[in-house]
Amino acid sequence: MTAAEQRLLDAARGEFERYGVRRTTMDDIARRAGVSRSTLYRRYPTKDALFEQLALVDSAELFGQLDQLAKGRDPQSAVIDCFTAGVRLVHEMPLARAILESEPELLVGLATRTKSLPILQAAERVAGSLRRSGVTMPDDDLRAVSEILVRLTMSLLLNPGGQLELSDSAAVRRYAERYLARMVW
Repeated sequence: MTAAEQRLLDAARGEFERYGVRRTTMDDIARRAGVSRSTLYRRYPTKDALFEQLALVDSAELFGQLDQLAKGRDPQSAVIDCFTAGVRLVHEMPLARAILESEPELLVGLATRTKSLPILQAAERVAGSLRRSGVTMPDDDLRAVSEILVRLTMSLLLNPGGQLELSDSAAVRRYAERYLARMVW
């Protein structure tokens, strides 16, 4: 990524975190980045394209951290520790937190617009981490379980307020121990 592209993404991130995606305009982003609108539009033709790029960058960072966490753990511990850390990390990411609090439908829309590609990509990352942690289940089962874990996590993040209190790390960990760790072998 070039320095100019990074400046555009940083400007978009700052505007999205402060004002939300819907209320931010491409003019706002261009002004914050110190570039013309035409420069911004040449690289990112829509605000959605900017948001999608930021989502890809953030998810790559998140899954990289979780992959490192899973290293050296047995499959069940990898699920427990990564689920617990993943919920915490998402809430620590300013853009993710802002979107979850004010515009969660944008995350659902992202998956819908791209035909669930982010979900499938995330599931592939989870499957790879679990395979490296020693999962012995067949590939088809591992892909299915990984997709279930990603979809469940997204559902919990997008619709908080059920039985599981996501701000309580001990409760999140107990949930993963009781229900999620059993899914892998």
